[in-house]
Amino acid sequence: MKGVQILVASFCLLPSVLIAPVNAKTSMDNVVKHLNNPCSSELIQLAEVTLKTNPHRILSYNDKPTDVHLFNALAVTSYRDRDSHVTFHGVKNIAGGCDTSVTESYVLQTSCSDARHEAFSKWDFQGKLNDRTYVLNSKRIKGKQAFLTDQLPDICLVTTRQVINN
Repeated sequence: MKGVQILVASFCLLPSVLIAPVNAKTSMDNVVKHLNNPCSSELIQLAEVTLKTNPHRILSYNDKPTDVHLFNALAVTSYRDRDSHVTFHGVKNIAGGCDTSVTESYVLQTSCSDARHEAFSKWDFQGKLNDRTYVLNSKRIKGKQAFLTDQLPDICLVTTRQVINN
């Protein structure tokens, strides 16, 4: 039954993902506005793609305008069926570009094997970190991975991350 719930939830979320505007304004604009971070535009774009139009709040780790090195912020975002934590990083690399990453964590009320079958079926299996953690690679999004860890018989901790090197 839980597999059916995940499948139904996936189909219910699909239209909103397709309809959501690509440039949905997020509160990342306000967070980086007063900072002198060279990765501001990349972070704003990453937040727009990640958070879309979902309700969220972002808290920057360091709000000093003089700290231009590593940017770190944590967001809490709400979906119809769950909340998640989303961490954004941005750092200027040696070539002058900006490397960014986004990591999102949430729990699903199902086993990780069911979650893998229903929500991550098109992802490639990379391996296991331990007896309870699967590592998967996205076929559609370059540099995106998923980590599925069984917590209890019917709870799966899901963490996705994407690293973007520019």
